Amino acid sequence: MKTILRLIPLILLLAGCQSTQQRIADCKVGDWTAIGHKDGLLGEPANYADRKDFCDDHADTPAAADAVARYTAGWAQGNWDAWHILGQQDGVQGKQPQFEQRANADEVRKHKTPLNRPAYDDGWASGNSTYWRNTGQRDGASGQPATQKEASRANAAAAQLRFDDAAYADGWRAGNRTFWSDAGYSDARSGIPDSEFRNRATAARRAGVDVQEESYRTAWNAEIVNYWRNLGTQDATSGKEFGTRGREAKAKGLKIYEQEYRQAWEARLIEYWRTTGAADGYGQPFLLEDRINNASGNGVFAIPGTRDAYTNAWRQENARYCVPDNAFERGRTNTGMAVEVCAPALQNQLKHAYVSGQDYEVAAVKYRQAVADANDLANRARDARNRLGKLEREIRASQEAKDRPANDDTAKQDRRREQERRELNDYLQRVERQLDDVRRWVERHDLQMQRLRREIY
Repeated sequence: MKTILRLIPLILLLAGCQSTQQRIADCKVGDWTAIGHKDGLLGEPANYADRKDFCDDHADTPAAADAVARYTAGWAQGNWDAWHILGQQDGVQGKQPQFEQRANADEVRKHKTPLNRPAYDDGWASGNSTYWRNTGQRDGASGQPATQKEASRANAAAAQLRFDDAAYADGWRAGNRTFWSDAGYSDARSGIPDSEFRNRATAARRAGVDVQEESYRTAWNAEIVNYWRNLGTQDATSGKEFGTRGREAKAKGLKIYEQEYRQAWEARLIEYWRTTGAADGYGQPFLLEDRINNASGNGVFAIPGTRDAYTNAWRQENARYCVPDNAFERGRTNTGMAVEVCAPALQNQLKHAYVSGQDYEVAAVKYRQAVADANDLANRARDARNRLGKLEREIRASQEAKDRPANDDTAKQDRRREQERRELNDYLQRVERQLDDVRRWVERHDLQMQRLRREIY
């Protein structure tokens, strides 16, 4: 029903807009009750004859003998549901009945949707009850006394709105239980003893609020365990331990969960020592003893699992740090490499990989420059070929012109073009020789880089 309620604002807007594909699918299923219900829910008038004609054209199976009766029954239920949900929507929003406005809506008149006031009124009454149940629940959860119901009744009368006494009372009782559950949760979360309930109960009775001790204590007992876990986690890295917390709890009468505290406290310390070992392991020496000696100053503790947690994490990160690939990349970026923290058997290989990384980067700079030079020379060679091709076409065209005069000017022009062609040929040959040289350097630098990268192992 909640899903339908969320969709109902669109239902009448979609009247008559069922897709052809969906209608065909419905016909093939042959459920005439569902077909009728869909028409009614979408605000369409009952029209079995049209639906049957459509299905006869698109479905292989003819309509059953009782199809008209099932369609009619489904349509009646769909029409009821549509108006019921519209009424429910108005009622749950705390509005007076608005059947006339709904009946005169453009979409209703456009599609000639059959009206159904009884369905609307029934839905409105249901929605109105929900509205008052929700109102009572909010009042109860906010710590309002049961007498707040009379104020709500008066507000309803002023707005000429039906007041549902039973629905409000049900909602208020549920909200009142939530009020006490929230109070228990809040006190436990803050480390306040459950003896605080007496003070809360006294204040509630004074304000005319019903007291729900069971709701308070159930929530308090469920959350106090988390309070001790959270406290243990917090204390583990702030220099505190159970002894102090236990004395503080006893002093204020707070229930103690020592086991849960210690488990969380130790788990947080194991995490701390694992994280510290991992950080040291990536480029730092094995500093466990120093870390333990300085633990109190750093607000932490050394516990039985400290050595294993730190050592395992340090070894894992040290193994990741002390590999030739890492040394090579650090050499490329000229980032320091503490090879002395690695196993002696690896140190020479790591030093070689580091230097190879530095040499690789020098070669890479030369390689990039050679590639840039090669691209520049290739562009210059292409331009020279284009100019030479254009010049040769001009020479051929001049030579083939039958009406070209033979005089000093044309002879001078021919000599100039020939000279330019020789110069372009000479220039192109020089550029191509230079390009060949540069390409060989590109290849040499590339091979050198591959060799440097390959020989780190």
